[in-house]
Amino acid sequence: MAGMHFLVGISTENYVILAADKATFAYGAILADSENDKEYRLGKKLTMMCIGEEGDVAQFGDWTKRNLQLYSVRNGIFRSLLFMYNYAHSGYEVSPASAHHFVRRSIAEGLRSQDHYTVDVLIGGYDDKEEKAFLGSVDYLANGLAQQPYLFRGFCGRFCYAIMDHEYKKDMSEAEGLALMNKCIGEAKRRFVANIPGYKVVIIDKNGYRKLNDVLF
Repeated sequence: MAGMHFLVGISTENYVILAADKATFAYGAILADSENDKEYRLGKKLTMMCIGEEGDVAQFGDWTKRNLQLYSVRNGIFRSLLFMYNYAHSGYEVSPASAHHFVRRSIAEGLRSQDHYTVDVLIGGYDDKEEKAFLGSVDYLANGLAQQPYLFRGFCGRFCYAIMDHEYKKDMSEAEGLALMNKCIGEAKRRFVANIPGYKVVIIDKNGYRKLNDVLF
C-alpha cells in the first residue's frame, strides 16, 4: 500500500535531499516493522527510494539496481578497451536522467506483461556532466516527472505541497533544505492517521553521497 508510506524529495541546483519512511504495514493498518530500508543505491551519486507492495518493492528495487550495475560494467569495460585505460579508473556511471528513463520504461513495459510492478519511486542524484542535481519520480502507471524542485509520494504528500509552494527557494542552503524537509515530515506526523516512527534521510551533491541521521519520533 504505497499510500500509507511517505517519500520526500527536495532539490536545488547544488544538491538533492531524499527521505523515506522506515515502516512496514501489515493488513493495511498494523505496524509490523520500523526498520525497513526502502533505498536502493544505483551509483556513487545516484539513488532510488521505492514504496508500494512489499514484494514488488524488493524485487523491482533489486532488479533495477543490478541491471544498472551491469550496464555500467559493460560500458565501462568498453570504454577502457577503447581508450586503453584500466577499467578500475574508467569511472563510468549512468546519469540520473538515464536511470530515470530506464525505470520509467521498465515499469511501462511491465504494465503490458505479467510482471507488473506496483511501485512508486523517487530518483535523486548529481550529474557531473551537467553540473547540477536531479530529482525525478515514476509512479506505478509509469507516469514520470523529471528535473523537479520537490516531489512527494504517498498520501502524506497532500499535506506538504502547500508548504513547499510557500517556502521553497531555488537558492536554499543545505541547512534550509533539511529544515524544510523536517517541516514536511513533522506535518505528516501531526496530521496522518498512521504511525510512521522514523525516516531515512540522504543527501547527494557534487562531493558525493551522504547518509544523515534518521528522523525519529
